Amino acid sequence: MMRVSRRNIAIAVFSCIVFACIPRVFAAAGDPAQDVDTIVSRMEQAQIVSRAQQQPYVVTRNYQFFGNDLQKPSSEVAVKVEFQPPSTKNFTIQKTNGSGQGEKIVRQVLEHEKAAAQDEGSHEVSRRNYDFKLLRTDQYQGYSCFVLQLTPKRPDKSMIRGEAWVDTATYLIHHIDGELAKSPSWWVKDVHVTLDYGAMAGMWLQTTMLAIAHVRLFGQHVLQSQDVDCLTANSAQTAVRTRRSFGGVAAQIGLHP
Repeated sequence: MMRVSRRNIAIAVFSCIVFACIPRVFAAAGDPAQDVDTIVSRMEQAQIVSRAQQQPYVVTRNYQFFGNDLQKPSSEVAVKVEFQPPSTKNFTIQKTNGSGQGEKIVRQVLEHEKAAAQDEGSHEVSRRNYDFKLLRTDQYQGYSCFVLQLTPKRPDKSMIRGEAWVDTATYLIHHIDGELAKSPSWWVKDVHVTLDYGAMAGMWLQTTMLAIAHVRLFGQHVLQSQDVDCLTANSAQTAVRTRRSFGGVAAQIGLHP
C-alpha cells in the first residue's frame, strides 16, 4: 500500500472544508408557530436579499491548526480575504507561525473558498441543496431560533448533515452544527463542523469555524478559523464581532466526543 504522510492527509481533509457566508439582514416578524415551509422560504428570501445588497469588503481572519496537542496549536496563520461582488474572492497570507503544514492547509482551504464563491448557489442552505425538518425552537446566545434538521440532497464534501439555528425574527442563520455529508478521503472517518455567524461591518457573515477530523491511524486533527475584523469602503472604522475564543478549542472539542 502506498505510504501516506500525516501532513498530506491533513491537507486533503481540510482543503475540502469550504463554507459560504450568509450575509446581510432580512427583517421579518418572527412567529414560533410557523411551519417548516414558511421558515425555509423566508430564510431563502433573506439570502436573495443579502446577495443583492452585498458590497466589497476585506476580512482579517486567523487560522489555527492542532495535531496531537490540543492545548497548543502547531500552526497559526493570519490572512486577509477580499470579496468583490458578486463572486470574486482573493486572499493574502500575512503571517505564519509554527510548522509549514498549517500554511499549506490554509492555502488549500482558501483556494476552495475562492472557487466556491463563483457558484454560491451550489452549497447555500436552501431547498436546492437540502431537505429540512423543523425540530424545535431554542435559544442560541440569547437569540430565539428555529432549529432545522439539515439533510443534504447529495453526498458533497462542502455540505453538512446536521442542524441549523435560524433566528425567529430575522431568519438569519446563527449557528450550524453537524458532519460533512461526504468524507474527504478513505483515510478520514468523519469530520465534525461547527459554524457561527454574526454582524460585521453591516453584513451578516460567517465569523468562526471549528472542524474536527478523525483520521485513520493518525487520530484527531483540528482546524479553527475566526474572522477578527471586517472593513468595507463605506465603513467609517473597522467593525468587529467575534463569538469564540481560540483559547477555548479544547473545551469545544470536549462538546463533540
